[in-house]
Amino acid sequence: MFSAGDDKQVKCWDLEYNKVIRNYHGHLSGVYAAEVHPSLDLLVTGGRDATARVWDMRTKAQVFALGGHRDTINSIQTQKVDPQIISGSADSTIRLWDLAAGKSMSTLTNHKKGVRAVACNSREFSFASASADNIKVWRFTSTVHFSPWTPNNGEV
Repeated sequence: MFSAGDDKQVKCWDLEYNKVIRNYHGHLSGVYAAEVHPSLDLLVTGGRDATARVWDMRTKAQVFALGGHRDTINSIQTQKVDPQIISGSADSTIRLWDLAAGKSMSTLTNHKKGVRAVACNSREFSFASASADNIKVWRFTSTVHFSPWTPNNGEV
């Protein structure tokens, strides 16, 4: 189990002994999002320093520091297919990251307020993003193009 917080630390816990067994250092301020990759030994974290960091869980080494957001990263999701990392930020953007290259594939700017959460749906090849004023559902139409989707009645 992993924990993160305002102390800038990301910790891996042994729940049987209630003891920290690994620390991941590198964030410059509070860490508000952490997600384990579903098929690789990678942990992805994000927070107030506006940087998503990719960690090798075995060695504790930082693999990538993914910069591009201009404000706090509130939510991170990982999945097996590209984009393997999706981050939502208080800067009102969503970034889709190429994990192999360690850089941004695309920036979605359709929210007017800060993005508070992102959630993937691998069966539908889509994801949802939420801000204070709305929720958007995105469909992956190709590896580089993403389009917002609205149900027939306009409500999500």
